Amino acid sequence: MTIRSLLLATTAVGVVAFAAPALAQQPVELKQIVVDGDSKDGEPARGPDDGIVAKKSVSASKTATPLLETPQVVNVVTREQMDAQGANSVAQALRYTPGVDAEPNGYDIRYDWLYIRGFNTFGNTWLDGLMLPGDPAGYATPSINSYALERVEVLKGPASVLYGRTIPGGLVNLVSKRPQAETYREASVQTSTFGGIQGAVDMTGKISQDGQWLYRFTALGKDLNTQIDHESDQQIMVAPSITWAPTDDTNLTLYGYYQRDTPTFSPRFYPAVGTLLPNPAGQIPRDVFLGDPSFGEFNREFYALGYEFEHSFNDTWTVRQNLRYAHSDQNMDLALVNPAFAYNGPGTVLERVTAMSDDSLTSFAVDNQAEAKFQTGAFEHTALFGLDYIRSTSETQFGNTGRGVVVPPIDYLNPIYGLNFPISPVTRSGVQKQDQLGFYAQDQVRYDNWVGTFGLRYDLSDIDSENRLAGTNVNTNDQALSGRAGLTYLFDNGLAPYVSYMTSFQPMLGTTLAGDPFTPQTATQYEVGIKYEPANGRGMIGVSLFDLTTDNSLTPDITNTLYYVQSGKSRVRGVEFEGKYEISSSLEVLAAYAYSNSEILESSTVADIGRPMLRLPEHQGSVWVRYQPDFAPGLALSAGVRATSSYQTSPAYLAQLEIPERALVDIGAEVDFGAISKEFEGTKLRVNVSNLFDKTYVSHCLNATGGSCNYGAGRTITANLKYSW
Repeated sequence: MTIRSLLLATTAVGVVAFAAPALAQQPVELKQIVVDGDSKDGEPARGPDDGIVAKKSVSASKTATPLLETPQVVNVVTREQMDAQGANSVAQALRYTPGVDAEPNGYDIRYDWLYIRGFNTFGNTWLDGLMLPGDPAGYATPSINSYALERVEVLKGPASVLYGRTIPGGLVNLVSKRPQAETYREASVQTSTFGGIQGAVDMTGKISQDGQWLYRFTALGKDLNTQIDHESDQQIMVAPSITWAPTDDTNLTLYGYYQRDTPTFSPRFYPAVGTLLPNPAGQIPRDVFLGDPSFGEFNREFYALGYEFEHSFNDTWTVRQNLRYAHSDQNMDLALVNPAFAYNGPGTVLERVTAMSDDSLTSFAVDNQAEAKFQTGAFEHTALFGLDYIRSTSETQFGNTGRGVVVPPIDYLNPIYGLNFPISPVTRSGVQKQDQLGFYAQDQVRYDNWVGTFGLRYDLSDIDSENRLAGTNVNTNDQALSGRAGLTYLFDNGLAPYVSYMTSFQPMLGTTLAGDPFTPQTATQYEVGIKYEPANGRGMIGVSLFDLTTDNSLTPDITNTLYYVQSGKSRVRGVEFEGKYEISSSLEVLAAYAYSNSEILESSTVADIGRPMLRLPEHQGSVWVRYQPDFAPGLALSAGVRATSSYQTSPAYLAQLEIPERALVDIGAEVDFGAISKEFEGTKLRVNVSNLFDKTYVSHCLNATGGSCNYGAGRTITANLKYSW
């Protein structure tokens, strides 16, 4: 089609134009090479970071901008924070991030289910500034292993001005580990109290003596048991990358990523009675396998190939091109508790169904950027001009057995396995093809202590959705203009108040009862806040107030509830606080709090008007401390608590299904044996305990009759032994 042809031509021309100056250069002796766009103060914009405090990011501006000068909330979880907290997934890495519900669907080894300010981001995640293949209605969506990451960054609020279609609450941008000039190697082995083993390696350094060629190789393999009997988390991940930097002005990084997940998986479908609600016959144990370990499978294979190119022509102009092709396949056959009709009571027997899916995702994404740094009078500019394109295809086949099909039930207090199950028929089959072409421009203007950030973007979006069973096709063709304006003032004492306004759009798939395609959901946000970065210390503290409003959301058509109308409007007003401070070389503190006042302003369901949004607690807070006592060299102790107030997940707002408030405690300890004896230099043992007091809690319940609930993670103790050299 026209959009695709235009971008393919642009990409080809861009590669030649950008690479030509580099190829014309002769090899020269290099100084230390910087490959992530750091500025002159040496602070990394993509990592690696020294500690839990990040000072720069590229997620909010696509330029190496200090967080202090960014007129928007950006939460950065560094590699060191992930390691210290024992985070083994993106979801676990975000447990202490304000405004993020990191595990809204409870304990799950397959996916990172994330909600930001009340909005579901599943199927809408970015990796190194390019959107990953994903489908909110499919099962092939990949879950990137956190060991391959240098950072996890959360950009709060509408972000269409740089990324096109986005979720109103914000986006998650995962930042990969990349080659470094300084040699580093590590190998680790990990296990837990549930049993099993995980091994990982991470190596980087120079290939050539002059440093023109750098490499990175990261790999992980695991076969870990979980809190559920008979369940195992099995995965292989390999992430190689290589950087060529023939001059200080040019670098090209080629990378690949491969991940295969083959878990023995128990579907997380529990009824309300026996979990959130009492069952006189006995509660459902968290460790019971409610499927059948002898029936079915879950397989997912994901790979990606791409490159990141950057060339500076002079002190003014720099061009970049980031390109990636990615593909994911998934198939499964499972026995699970009936999501709609599970518990008929009294007793401990649950009705089950079988389900299948056979999904695939493919995406091609490219982002072309030209950055110019110049001065007009007293104004300093960092201007960015961009053209990006994404082409994605999603193929889904899903099916489950209906109530008329006999599927063996399960007694959760006396489960019997090894039974025969019917194969699910295909009940949904579709193909969705999406093209998005975006033109964007941004100017970061500095005048004295003032920093202004202004951006505009124009998008063309085309989506074809085919229902293969019904033989129908719907085309959704949208155009959207997005913008952002922000102003920051930098006081000499490290304080930086700011104000900003931003918008976003998200195409809505499907049609009305009359057959008219939906228009995009739109969002606007006003934000005012203040950040603080101490001049003589390492820390970052921020407080923000925001008002986020969404329009054109889908709500049921009251004349035919099988269809939807765009009469939905909601608002979230809130306050967020995050502080990360390395008080001394031996003490680090992280504190976070989010207050969210949400309200449904308009809906075709009159009873919903005035109600709060689902899955958005009013209060969420956390504190985490890491202490390295001077009297015990090599020892580091940590402790944290994360708490949330009650919230609703039931679309019917059933009072008995309100999720209660909870507080969970985590602790950790690390011993650096090299500080005890030179003989063991490079050897570290880390032990982490999450949910120390083994609190049993339910994360969500959608209805009162079906298997629509799930438990959160119980107490988990992990031990990691690492050797680095």
